[in-house]
Amino acid sequence: MTDTFGRGFELASPEPEPESQPQPQRIKFPADFEAFFREHKDTFFRIAVNRLHDPRDADEALSDAALVMYRKWERILAHPNPIALAHRILDNKITDFYRRTARTAGREQSLTERPDSSYLMDLRSSDRLDRALEKLRRLAPAQAQCWEMNKLSGLTYAEIGTRLGMTEGAAKTNGAKGHRRMKDLLSELPDEEKGDS
Repeated sequence: MTDTFGRGFELASPEPEPESQPQPQRIKFPADFEAFFREHKDTFFRIAVNRLHDPRDADEALSDAALVMYRKWERILAHPNPIALAHRILDNKITDFYRRTARTAGREQSLTERPDSSYLMDLRSSDRLDRALEKLRRLAPAQAQCWEMNKLSGLTYAEIGTRLGMTEGAAKTNGAKGHRRMKDLLSELPDEEKGDS
């Protein structure tokens, strides 16, 4: 098993195990849920990584979202726009992850293994963008979502419209307005990358 979402094994097919050890029974996912999730998991993961920056955190948030999607699969199927509801579930789980992290931040133990410097440099270089995007999310959430899904996740405006339950034209308009606002917000933000001296 290489990750949570079956990149290293099939979700529905148990691996052969020695008969001497009783193994927990794997969940047999409905075929339509498994096909739906496999089709969209890479996009879901890219969105989670763009929001959380750490692939491990994104994997955890996506695992939580997948469980909710599985539990609400009948409701998702009955929804007029199933992918939009799935994206709303993912967005809620990413927000829950932020909240849970904030609540436990003071109680966590320090890491036994320090992250390498390239990881820290990546976080530092994305700080200004994060601050501008957070401000845009407060000012115009739809513009922020459309801009982020297009520029950071690489989705087309037709895909964004489908996922957010709006027309392609509305997604394109929100994305363009978000792009202009992001440029303004980035130019307004002070550069905090300089050290204290």
